[in-house]
Parts: sequence; C-alpha cells; structure tokens
Amino acid sequence: MKIMALIDVARGADLVQVRAGLEGELRGSWKLYESGVLREAYTTATPTRVVFILEAGSLDEARGHLSKMPLVIAGLMHIDLLELKPFTNWSLLFRESSSIPD
Repeated sequence: MKIMALIDVARGADLVQVRAGLEGELRGSWKLYESGVLREAYTTATPTRVVFILEAGSLDEARGHLSKMPLVIAGLMHIDLLELKPFTNWSLLFRESSSIPD
C-alpha cells in the first residue's frame, strides 16, 4: 500500500529542540529508506514540512514506522497519513456513454 505522510513541526514545538534533533531524524529516515519503507521524500514551500511516500501494509504499520522517529517520540513532529490509490477516473473517458462534457 502506498501512503503519503505529511510531516510538520508540531504546533508550539520549540524550534531549538527540533533543530537539535534533526540529525537523529535524518538518520531514522535514512534507515526507513534503506529498508524499503520510505520510497520518496520531498521538501515543500513550507520550510517546516516534508512529504514522505511510504510503502506499508496499512496506515497503522506506516504510523508504527514513523512513530519510532526521535522527533516524533519527543512530540515535536505532527504526522498526517493518507492512503494513496490508483487514479481510475480516466476510465470514464472510455465509457460508451461518457457524461463528461467536452
């Protein structure tokens, strides 16, 4: 299952503590990458937010992997998980009686 993780600094988190824990967080994410769980990683226009694309059996499994990260354990990071599914709406283009306007 492909899962998108939106990871951001938790509201009210001390940025000094976040910066101090970044090396451990980076090492943890590297371990997830090496294990095949973390497939893609992106920065965003918001400097405190990253996006990870994970491969896991379930949302709970993905949450379990990310919950071992040092800044998550410390309560300094907030994670939202979204299950990604194939986009099948293109199939509407090939229906005999398509109701999609030109």
